[in-house]
Amino acid sequence: MPVNALDSADDKPMMKTLKIIFQLLRRCLMGLFIAYWVIFIFYTVETFVTGGSSAVVGWYRHIDSSLVQRGDGWFLTKWSWEKFLAKTFAILAITLALYFVERRRGRTGSLRQT
Repeated sequence: MPVNALDSADDKPMMKTLKIIFQLLRRCLMGLFIAYWVIFIFYTVETFVTGGSSAVVGWYRHIDSSLVQRGDGWFLTKWSWEKFLAKTFAILAITLALYFVERRRGRTGSLRQT
């Protein structure tokens, strides 16, 4: 019996375990991103209803601001629409990619067939 056949037979339980771990990781990340979008949309609507568009921009600045250390002090980074929208669209792209990967995996039944 060739050595490769024995090696591949030993890897099957390990591969199944890795598939389960990656599936769990994907689903946890998907859950976190969905929670992020639910909270983001809810607070955007709530802030718009209670304070208008300027309050929404203030809230966006709040959630997107970050402190950086320069010399002896801490300073807020300059906020811009471009950076905020780039980060938001990046999060949206990751969320959609995870959704489509999970949807494709659900259709093929990757773990059910093994």
